[in-house]
Order: sequence, then C-alpha cells, then structure tokens
Amino acid sequence: MAGNLFPQTVLDANTLLEARPEGMALVDTEARFVYVNPAYVRLLKEVFNLTVGPGSRHQYVLPNSQRAWASDLYQRALSGKKFTVDFSRTCPEGGVCTFERSFSPVYHNERVAGFSEVIRDVTVERRREADLRRAYDLLEKQITARTNSYQEYNAILAQEIIERQQAEEDLLESGERLSQILQASSIPTFVIDENHTITHWNKACAVMTGLSASEMVGTQYQWKAFYLYQRPILADLVLNGASEEHIAKFYNGKYRPSSLVKGAYEVEDFFDFGHVSKWLFFTAAPIKNLAGDIIGAIETLQDVTDRKHMEDEVRRMNDVLEARVAERTTQLTRTYEQLLHAEKFSAVGKLAASIAHEFGNPIIGIRNFLQGLRKYVKLEKGDAEMLDVAIAECVRVKDLISTLQDFNRPTTGKVASVDLHRIIEELLLLGKKKLSDRHIQVERNFSPNLPNIQAVPDQIKQVLLNVIGNAEEAMPETGGTITITTELVGENVRILIQDTGKGIRVKDMGSIFEPFFSTKPAVEGTGLGLSVSYGIIKRHGGDITAMSTRGKGTLFTIILPIDGVPGEEDSLTIFK
Repeated sequence: MAGNLFPQTVLDANTLLEARPEGMALVDTEARFVYVNPAYVRLLKEVFNLTVGPGSRHQYVLPNSQRAWASDLYQRALSGKKFTVDFSRTCPEGGVCTFERSFSPVYHNERVAGFSEVIRDVTVERRREADLRRAYDLLEKQITARTNSYQEYNAILAQEIIERQQAEEDLLESGERLSQILQASSIPTFVIDENHTITHWNKACAVMTGLSASEMVGTQYQWKAFYLYQRPILADLVLNGASEEHIAKFYNGKYRPSSLVKGAYEVEDFFDFGHVSKWLFFTAAPIKNLAGDIIGAIETLQDVTDRKHMEDEVRRMNDVLEARVAERTTQLTRTYEQLLHAEKFSAVGKLAASIAHEFGNPIIGIRNFLQGLRKYVKLEKGDAEMLDVAIAECVRVKDLISTLQDFNRPTTGKVASVDLHRIIEELLLLGKKKLSDRHIQVERNFSPNLPNIQAVPDQIKQVLLNVIGNAEEAMPETGGTITITTELVGENVRILIQDTGKGIRVKDMGSIFEPFFSTKPAVEGTGLGLSVSYGIIKRHGGDITAMSTRGKGTLFTIILPIDGVPGEEDSLTIFK
C-alpha cells in the first residue's frame, strides 16, 4: 500500500500524525503501545491524569479500578469489532467536555495485529446536537446558531496534512501507518496524487458512496462517486490551483474559501448516490511538499442530511407560526373595530333613549291640551278634523318614544305571553318613515288565528327588528317589497320574512349566523345581529334559517314553540 503513496515526494506520516489534534495510538495484541502521538499523551495527562510512554502496556497506565473495564474494550477490538465510546470529563478551563474514543482492529496479512485508538474532543458537536434537538422540540424558536464544528475540524485536518510531510527514509513504515489511520477514521476521506489518481479511499468513504477502495484506488474515477458524467470534483480543482471564477462554474453559490487553509475550499451540496440521497459538507485542500509544490489533494466529507432536514423543519414551523400570528392579529384587529363600533351604537342608543324620555312629557302635555281644546272650544268642521289629526299624531309620537325606550331597556329575561302581530306592528310603526322614504312596501299575510306564544318579549322583538332591518337594508335605491307571513304549524308558529333585495352571496351563506361576520363596512355593522338572533331563537327552543337567491332576495324563516321551552323556568337569560 505504501507504494501507492505519492512517488518521488511522499509525506512524512510520522510527522503528520504527531501534529494531529486527535489523540491517536496503535496497540499490539499484548496491549503494548506501538505508537502514540503527542496529542494522545497530552489528552491522557490532562483529561485522565495518566502518563504513557513508548512500550507501555495500555491497561497498566490506568488505575486498578479501570483495568478490568479497559481489558473488555481491548478484547472487543482484538476480536475484530470496530466501535466508539463517549465519555465526559471536567474541562481544564471548567465545565464538562465530551470525548469520543474510537477503537478499530488493525490487520496484517489478513490477521488482527492489534488495534488503533483515536481520542477526539466532540464537546462542540454534542452541544450543537443538543441545541438542534431543543430547537426542534420547541419549534417556535429560530435556530440561533449554525454548527461549524465539522467545518473547523475538516479545515484543520486539511491544514495539518498540508503542513506535515514525510521523509523518504521512513516511506514504507510511515505510509503504512498513514493508511491505517485513514482507514480507521470514521470521517469519509480520500486522497489523490499530482496525476489525479486516487491513492486512498477509506472505509467510511466506501460506506457513504457505495464504491469500495478496490474499485477506486489507482483510478481517476473519483467523479463516479458523486456525478453521472465525468467532470472535475472539488479535490481536482484544488489540485489544479483553480481560480474562484473557475470553481464557481461547478459550485456556483455553494462554495466558499476556507478561512483556515490557503488554497482550500468548502462546499455544501446535495448528492444522490443511487442507494441513498444525502446533504454533504466537504472540504478539499492541497497537499504540498517541503518546497511548497502541490503534490496532491485531500477531500473529507461530512453527512449533514439530518441537520439540513431539522433546519428546514424548524424554518417551516416558524413560517407556520408567523402566519398564524399574523392571522390572529388581523382577526383581533377586526374584532376590536367591530366591538368599538358596537360600543358607539350602544352609546347612541342610550342617548336616543334619554332624548326620547325628555320629549315624552311635553308630547303628553300637548296631547292633553289639544284634547281639552276639543272639549271646551267649539270649532268648525274643518278645524275640528285638523285638531283630531294633531291629537292622533301626538299619540303616534308617544308610541314611537315608548317603543324606542323599550329597545334600549336591558332584557328582563322573563317569559310572558307574547302577541307576535302586535310586536311586528310596533316595529313597522317605528320604521314607517324610513320605509316610506325608501319606497319600500310592506305586505302583511297574518294568520287570523295565530295564538300568543310563551317567550321573552323584548328578546323576540330584538330578533324581528334585526331580520326586518336587514331586509330593509338589502333593498336597492328604487325600493322593493317586504312580505311578512305568520302561520300556525302544529305546536309551533312560523314567521316568514321575504324581501326583494340583492340577496346573499353563496360563499357567505354558511357564515351569516357567526359572531362578527358582516358584509357591511365596519362603520355600518358589527356582525352581531344575526348571531345574537340565532342564540335567542335556539334558547327559546325554536329555529331560524335563511334561503337566498342572488339578485332576487332573501327569505328568513323563524319557528317558535307556542308553549315555550319545555322544562324552562319562567325566566330565560340570553345575551342581548
């Protein structure tokens, strides 16, 4: 395998490994250290307070309490198993750090000759994974930071490989050692030489791409792992020293220069490997000899599919939440405007009732005076008729004032005998002037034998006022006809109010009894009239329905039981 590693100029693998930030060690079958890099010695000293030296036996550098546990790990590694163990320790600067220990068997002549151990500080990675899980669970929070630990790690890996080269005299031993380290690494990695020929294709890379080292090493088919047609990959472009403009032709909007290694680039892109699709973050960096000449390139890959999916899901949920907030804000604004308008109507109603009260006594006084004048003063026939008209008008004004005061008076909730015809006539009297001005005729088809019903009078009056008022407002400027029909149907009475107005749109028919729904401008309606009417009729044990034809008019049908609501007390409380 060493013969495949960069002819003429070859990296100093021993120097390269000694500069690695991960702790790396090779152990033989008797658990003796064959090789340890400085990072491994430093980590054991700083994290475990253990000292290791050349030839030391792995388990004898541990306290007695940990030797049995370590012996179990050695047996698993020497049995041909590859595994990873996480553990936590107090960081030198404080807090808790998490480390990953990877054990992999090392083979020589197809037999297990020992195992490799890699100790890596994964504190940042584990913390970022926890942050992403919390962000996914909460959903309503945005991702506050995007993990870059893999970027930093890959950039450092490329930088250190570039800076460390190997002496010619240690070519065979160091080349073998480098190959073992790359094969044992859990990070997909491959290396190409100055001729763009693959020299290393580790197992992690084979698993990710589905292409084995035997298929790839010694070829220039690196493009087959990622693309359907032949084209340069990132490592090829870095090896050629391509400009950013040239790199942009292949990775436009997806690449960026490395902030740690000169001449290195980072890319995040989506790939379909046939058997699986993945989002990959990959870094390619040039490998240089002591003279500074580029003699190869190394590319490392990181699967970030889960992170991308999580980010997309969090963004999607945030968009949904923002849309819901906007919708609720709009609804609340509309409701506030309608309630404000309703409050204005209430204030106007109270003012009108107050004015009506003030007018009531003078009107009664005028009526009494005119009646006395007719009684004690002899008038000619024409003058007497005029006097009678004046007295009748005073009576009509008094009735209007009484009706107006009744509508502003809070509901008593008391069930009593109700004459529906009388209520309808009072309402028509109240609106007589307006109906006349708008050229609206009212046709009465009253049942001659309609009985009184048991109900709350002012509430029934409110329902009829809402429905007749809507019918009047639906009329065009040219006028029209409102037909009011009463019928006795079994144990119920039925009131039909038909208008010849503009009708209700089909899309609005399902919402007309909903609170605050109105087709009128905010300054003209609150959207509560029919909703309150619906509630009143339902509480009385009846029903209210509507049928409409656009451009021809609307028919409201109100059904009320004669004897009131079965089982109700003699009072009925309904929101008014």
